[in-house]
Amino acid sequence: MIRHAIQIAVLTGLLVAGIVSVTLARDDRIPVSTGVVATITGIDVHHGMATLQTEAGEVFQLRQEWSWKVGDKVECDRIDDAARPWLQNCRPWQ
Repeated sequence: MIRHAIQIAVLTGLLVAGIVSVTLARDDRIPVSTGVVATITGIDVHHGMATLQTEAGEVFQLRQEWSWKVGDKVECDRIDDAARPWLQNCRPWQ
């Protein structure tokens, strides 16, 4: 009887510890958008991808737009995320 009570207590404790750790590990961060200017440093015509480098030196790969040429500058939204940042909504920079 005591062995059965100990097993139930241990299993209940493990279950509670697991739920608490999952609840505390949940990340409710909302990604933040920042405007950046990037230069198109390369275009892979075969795969339709463009390489962009920001003024801060970060390098990103994006699907190439039809009007982009190497050396053009574009203004993009840089999305800060916990996993890794990315660029979106790129448009020509004036």
